[in-house]
Amino acid sequence: MTAGIRNRRPYCTCVVVQNYGYDEAAAKLKIKRRWLEDNVSRIPHQKFGANSAVFCDCELRLIQAMCTVPPAPAEEEAPPTEAERITAVMTLRSIKPSGSRRSTEAVV
Repeated sequence: MTAGIRNRRPYCTCVVVQNYGYDEAAAKLKIKRRWLEDNVSRIPHQKFGANSAVFCDCELRLIQAMCTVPPAPAEEEAPPTEAERITAVMTLRSIKPSGSRRSTEAVV
């Protein structure tokens, strides 16, 4: 492999290049072939003449990294301020029991 070609694919660390067609690449990524076909202009691949695109293991790793969604950072809830605590206590104190459901008059 010449240095010029290697510079165009600096991500490739394959010692022996094993190229996969759409079907094999989709199976290795556990996705549908159609997704690869629809997104081929945005993802790393190799193209030889009029043949369809092919993918090596390094390109499949890049595709997987591009599509990895990291978890959202957990938002730490700040402890309540003194004013919020006082308001909560006052709100609880203002709660009064409802009146009895039975009539207070004696039934004879």
